[in-house]
Amino acid sequence: MQSIAVTLAVIAVSIGLLSGCHGRSEMSNRVIVQNETFTLTGDSVIEDTVFAVAIKPDRIETNITMGRLDSLYGHVDTSRVKFTHGRPWRMRQTRPAMMPEYKSAQPLIDALYNMSVERIADAIDNNGRFNVTHNISRLYCSILLSLACLKPHQSMATLRTLVDRDSIIMQREGQWPVVSDHIGWATAAWEVYKATGDRKWLAYSKHVIEKTLNINRNVLLDNGTGLIHGAGYTTSRPLGVRRMTWMGYNDLFACMSLGNNILTSHAYAILGEMCDELGIENTYDDDAQHLKDAINQHLWDEDKGFYSSFLYGMAFMRQSPTTDNTSQAMSVLWGIADDDRAENLIANTPVSDKGVNVTYPTNNPLEPYFANSSWATTQALWNMAAAYTGNENALRRGLGALYRAQALYQSRGIHLKDINIDELGTSASNVAMILRVFLGMSFKPEGIEFEPMVPDGMPGKKTFNGLNYRKAVLDFTIEGIGNDIASITDNGNPLESAFLPSDIEGHHHIIITLKQNKRKTQKVTIHRNEITLPLTPTVVWSNDTGRIVDFVPGTPYRLSMNGELSNLNDSVFVLPETEGYTEFSVEVAGSYLNGFMSKPLLSFHLTPQVAFFPNVESDTAVVNVSVARGGDYLLDIGYRPTGTLDVRKVMANGHPMGTLILARGNQAEGDELAYSNMVRVKLLKGDNVITVSQLRLPKSFTPCEPVHVRVISF
Repeated sequence: MQSIAVTLAVIAVSIGLLSGCHGRSEMSNRVIVQNETFTLTGDSVIEDTVFAVAIKPDRIETNITMGRLDSLYGHVDTSRVKFTHGRPWRMRQTRPAMMPEYKSAQPLIDALYNMSVERIADAIDNNGRFNVTHNISRLYCSILLSLACLKPHQSMATLRTLVDRDSIIMQREGQWPVVSDHIGWATAAWEVYKATGDRKWLAYSKHVIEKTLNINRNVLLDNGTGLIHGAGYTTSRPLGVRRMTWMGYNDLFACMSLGNNILTSHAYAILGEMCDELGIENTYDDDAQHLKDAINQHLWDEDKGFYSSFLYGMAFMRQSPTTDNTSQAMSVLWGIADDDRAENLIANTPVSDKGVNVTYPTNNPLEPYFANSSWATTQALWNMAAAYTGNENALRRGLGALYRAQALYQSRGIHLKDINIDELGTSASNVAMILRVFLGMSFKPEGIEFEPMVPDGMPGKKTFNGLNYRKAVLDFTIEGIGNDIASITDNGNPLESAFLPSDIEGHHHIIITLKQNKRKTQKVTIHRNEITLPLTPTVVWSNDTGRIVDFVPGTPYRLSMNGELSNLNDSVFVLPETEGYTEFSVEVAGSYLNGFMSKPLLSFHLTPQVAFFPNVESDTAVVNVSVARGGDYLLDIGYRPTGTLDVRKVMANGHPMGTLILARGNQAEGDELAYSNMVRVKLLKGDNVITVSQLRLPKSFTPCEPVHVRVISF
């Protein structure tokens, strides 16, 4: 990177050409972030020979071109790159209606805010809803971050379109229950209620969330771990499928993802608060706590100091070597990461100069706007979590990453042609930095709490005027830097605490003066070179041997036996003799993280018992199984994959045991039967009645042909 002095000189010449050499204040020149990749000041971002600059808050100038992109990122196929906007951003003559005005001593931040509120307004269709055609998961995040506050009625109208028959629509971006992150709707709906106080919306959304959670509990709950089954969006797309090509829908359903479980735990907590608001007795806080405990027991990685993104496997579930940073940030903000976990994961999770990856290690080292290795919504949530833990170093780096990407790329709408750019989410994320970080606003049913944090490098007065909140209009002034409130006043009157009640009316001017408090840990873990996971081995299994097809001499392969690892020195190896049920797989030991395991081989100490399905057409089949001893067994279904997706609920002697997924193309070769995922069942000594009931799915799904139930000694 060029020296800061030389690069600023280049920008100064450009500014002179563009604006008649308007001077920039010393305050706007203040460096917010400077690292080995870029420098961000109050009015510009500079990376190598590329820059973006805001002379005034009404436009952004940048010299970024296709040629400079090719120079900076030679590994990008520029023929795939699209510039959605033909020229850098210019503010329209009129400000979007009902949007607050933000002003500060940092012209670039002001310009990015103005650009964001314009694009939020542009994203509203003629029906008063947000025009979102992809990635509903990020829409939920966007409503949580700022849209519920800025555009509550449009948020409400959009959320209503995602409900069918009084439950959240599940069939999107994958096939429920394999992909099951739809419960994120609850978080967005609750944020809308807190911003509006609309009691009709409260009753409506409470009913929708309650019904959806009841469906999920019946189908997704794992009785052994207490976690929720199903792949989250980040589990199935970036890593789960691409890295583990052996995984089919059956295997993805068996996963238990960090994101789904955090969203579900929070949904239970929200449902409890909704019931409290409506005066309804409930025990949903207990459900939330049970999931929180299960998350911390099964998904926290004590050695690394952060969460694993999901559990995967057959009967012996393994932690993924990756982490999901959207979910990690949520775990901090919603109190899932208790004790010292919150501070540790912000400090220990590797981030790059360009920001926090959605999943780490990332599947693709390209620019966030080129390949979605990072999302603005993820970065915004991470910044909020950093502020929550008092890690100013992490916050400054995170703000720099967010503003860098927006100034260089969102101002021109630069992205890959086959990747949908999320301008609404990016814009909502930018506004959230003012609402959630600088003002530190947390909406509660009873009012607004303030826990502001303004990092060093962003001094000067900041104003945020014209925010509509229920029956009030709020103007804010923030003075100073730090994360400790020295004083707070409302219309000149000191407030006893940093809180505004929800029943305020009329016009209010809140002035917050900050001072620097004693800082907590400022540790940040930086990865300069992109860390990639080792490739997942392809293994051919026979009765007592295995052969690594893509063996690379000198690579540290390891054999896993029910999760216990031993070294392998050759492409062909003999399997050790074991007693009882055993799962064999092979993985590669990486310098930083181990890779994913290969497709497992199942070894049965005792021949599984088989009970054939009755030859009758019915949604429910009853089979009888007799065992010599009572206890835990594994159960799956052998089937012919003649349909698309088939979901079966299993009961043993009248007690629910779990859900089995029968999907096309799972583990079947030629005329061999495919096998569903496994569930653990409790059987009695002697005769047992197994009931397998088919869940009704949309007409687009056709059932597979079950052949037999297999009971495996465990």
